[in-house]
Amino acid sequence: MGLFSILDMSSAGMDVQQARLAAATANIANSRTTRAADGEVYRPLQVVVSGEPGAAVGVEAGGVPTALPVPVASTVTAEDVAPQLVFDPGHPDADDRGFVKLPGVDPITSMMDLISISRGYEANVRAFDVTRTLLQRTLDLWRNR
Repeated sequence: MGLFSILDMSSAGMDVQQARLAAATANIANSRTTRAADGEVYRPLQVVVSGEPGAAVGVEAGGVPTALPVPVASTVTAEDVAPQLVFDPGHPDADDRGFVKLPGVDPITSMMDLISISRGYEANVRAFDVTRTLLQRTLDLWRNR
C-alpha cells in the first residue's frame, strides 16, 4: 500500500463524516417537525457506508492482511423509526384524541453522534496531514541527497 492510497482513504473518511454531519444536523433540525414536505411525519436520516465487495482487505505473501484503498460510497436513507406520540390537543396536527406524531429523533443521541463525527473527521485530517508531511520530507531528502 502506497502513501497516496493513505491520502485517498483519509479523504474518503472525511467525505463519510461530512455526509454523517449533514444527516445528523437534518435530524436535529427536524426533531419537532410534525409534517415533512410529503405530508408525512419526518423520518430520521442515517448514512449507510459501503465499499466494493471483497476489495476491503488484501492478503500479502505470508498471509498478513493489509488494507487496500476502497472506493467508498455513502448513501443517505430514512430510518424506519416509529414516531413519538405527544399529547398536545391544541396543535393543528393533533389527531382526534389530541396526540401529535413527532419524528423518532432522540436529540441527545444526535448530539453524541455530532461529537463522534467531529472526532472522526479530526482523526482523518490528522492522518492526511501526517502522510502529507511524510511525503514532503521524503521528497526533501531525495532532493538533498
